[in-house]
Amino acid sequence: MSRSSVPLLALLLVVACGDDDGGADASVDAGRQDGAVVLDASLADAGADAGPSNDAAAVDAGEGLACGGSCDPRGQRCGDGLCVLTAAEPVCSLGAGLGGLGDACEVTTECSAGLACFRRREGGVCGRICCPWGGETCGEDEHCGGTGVLVDGSVTRYRECLAPRACDLLRDDNTACFPGESCFLVGERETDCRVPGEVPVGGACERPEDCQMGTTCVGLFESTCVRVCSLLREGSCPASEGRCVAYAQSPPDTGLCTL
Repeated sequence: MSRSSVPLLALLLVVACGDDDGGADASVDAGRQDGAVVLDASLADAGADAGPSNDAAAVDAGEGLACGGSCDPRGQRCGDGLCVLTAAEPVCSLGAGLGGLGDACEVTTECSAGLACFRRREGGVCGRICCPWGGETCGEDEHCGGTGVLVDGSVTRYRECLAPRACDLLRDDNTACFPGESCFLVGERETDCRVPGEVPVGGACERPEDCQMGTTCVGLFESTCVRVCSLLREGSCPASEGRCVAYAQSPPDTGLCTL
């Protein structure tokens, strides 16, 4: 099919996160609990070398509580201990792990203050904790995303600071994405892994990830979810959704189903 040209649609690029699927990797050994150490004065900043950290003065506990729990695991101290995210909700603990940002982890107690052991396809990785509903703590080129599922399968409302991950819009099994995520068109020819929402084709949306897997959010004034399609494959759009049309923001060989 030849690539046609139509006026550019405006894409809303507000970064957010939807709900996660909460499925656990059955290969993860959640029974080990050997990653904790006792807190002393030098451990209060155990995560400092792993990236930006937050002390009690820098973190508004009220904002953190929007994600649940009795304390803020992004760096808040709790009396004589630290707030840690080792289960569905954060708790105050006398200990924290020593794992730094990006280190592999097998149990939820292995990561240092401000980090949590988030699930990957195999095992887990210590990632910086963030809350998408307030008190942004991520770096300039990061967003608060991911599924929020810990390595043992615990489902949290907290997320992790992530850099953009380019992915293939037309594949359901993107290796760049974590379990529970799919690939979304988030800018001009830009893609990223996000947790898909529940808005169907034709439904109103504000962000790409508001939409279901395989669609994205487009529109000048009233944005709706539209299916991403292949320009190289006949019938990639259902008859009720029109034909596959290339737009200026479409990555190579892709378009949007347009009536």
